[in-house]
Amino acid sequence: MNPLERTRKLKAKALELGFELSGAASAAPSRDFPYFLEWLQKGYAGEMGYLARRKEERGRPDLVLTGARFIFCVALSYNPTAENYPLLEKNPVSCYAWGKDYHEVLGEKLETLAAYLRELAPECKTKHYVDTGPILEKSYAAAAGLGWIGKNTLLLNKRFGSFLFLGEILTDAELALEEPADNLCRSCTACLDACPTGALEEAGVLNANKCISYLTLEHRTDFKKAPELKGYLAGCDLCQTACPYNQQAPPGLETSFQPRPEILNLTREAARNFSEEEFKNFTRHSALERIKYPMWKRNSNARSAF
Repeated sequence: MNPLERTRKLKAKALELGFELSGAASAAPSRDFPYFLEWLQKGYAGEMGYLARRKEERGRPDLVLTGARFIFCVALSYNPTAENYPLLEKNPVSCYAWGKDYHEVLGEKLETLAAYLRELAPECKTKHYVDTGPILEKSYAAAAGLGWIGKNTLLLNKRFGSFLFLGEILTDAELALEEPADNLCRSCTACLDACPTGALEEAGVLNANKCISYLTLEHRTDFKKAPELKGYLAGCDLCQTACPYNQQAPPGLETSFQPRPEILNLTREAARNFSEEEFKNFTRHSALERIKYPMWKRNSNARSAF
């Protein structure tokens, strides 16, 4: 089977599994790697030390999977339905965590997709990740034609916007490369203007130390100075809700990402009064499980207003 036919079959299988977008990129070092190193050096990663610990692998996918030559990238939309879209700026939890943990959902689909690739290319090696491996996944997804990296540093697709979960399969099987998409942000600065904390230092440069998503989800220690969290307890959607491409994107079709009933009615007051057991029940099987109870209490007590 030639690389083009193999890639077409793989893309068809990805679509069958529910991935709206897919494509192959070379596993050569990313052209964005030098910018990533510069970003780390500036201290913009905050307490996310894991980014620096495996930084060399992020520049060399062949260190992650020996012999890796291609990266097959996929994207799955979690864009809310029109009915739930108003909650994006009212609910204290970012919509990435309204439904089932995306690591589980995409992980199962990627396992199936990787197995299918091994059927198409017997003896090939594969390794897949969902947001957890030392891969510059947005950079490779852009190289694979899934979209471009917007000014808010997120992968942005003309049709599906940026409410996208990404995954990738590293492989030594030969695939047909895609053409990168054009960057259509042009002169638009809606995402930069919408960020209430000025975390986007400039177009395409995020200072995590100022970012509400980072502060609520990744910053593990107590706040030295109480930040303004704009009503959020976990994550932030403001730079995405402002994007014109998200405002016209179709809702995601993956039912696992539909809001749980307890999310729809969540208030900051109720969240503040969660016992540890209630918190564990609330976050079970969701992406919120990475937040520890002390962080949740810290976030709920922080200075905040919608």
